[in-house]
Amino acid sequence: MSDALIYCGTVDRINGRKREIRDRILHAAFELFVAQGVATTTINDICERADIANRTFFNHFSTRQAMMAALARQRLTEIPTVRTAATGEPVPVQIIMLFDDIAAALVKSSDYNREIVGEMLVATRYGTRDKSGLHGILVESIKQGVARGEVTTRHCPTTLADIVVGALSGSIGNWINDPTHPIVIDLHATAGALADLLRIDTHSPA
Repeated sequence: MSDALIYCGTVDRINGRKREIRDRILHAAFELFVAQGVATTTINDICERADIANRTFFNHFSTRQAMMAALARQRLTEIPTVRTAATGEPVPVQIIMLFDDIAAALVKSSDYNREIVGEMLVATRYGTRDKSGLHGILVESIKQGVARGEVTTRHCPTTLADIVVGALSGSIGNWINDPTHPIVIDLHATAGALADLLRIDTHSPA
């Protein structure tokens, strides 16, 4: 066997071991969050459940927040982002579809604790001015809508994205804090109002 093949095999084993430990940490954290809550779960608790040393945790995650973000990416894959123009629908309609999709995903994810969902959304900067996140995607989508004559030019795309994300975050926050909050109805109604804001007003200059 060549040295190159031996080296590749060794690297694969090392990387596989790293992935296995990383997944163990995330699995342990999720189990503890469900069992005892996010706020009361410490890094030491997670390390004990994952059967690793404390320093091993920090070999994989620089902070608890980084671990939460990784957990969110693993667990919240069903939370949608923005549908692209390839759907054939104008941007205001896409916003309604997006909010409906998010509501359905939140209802599904609520089975394993609203607090966890909330913490993971915070960790991924969901609802903030992040160019690579939801806000950035919305800005680009709105710009495309303006170019196609679907979205008003009365307000800049960044401001409109701020309003959309703020409304979304507010509704999700209400749902996280109030078990009786009708998230499906609320998000659909909110999206309808936002769609009206985004549409070109045919009775006044766009």
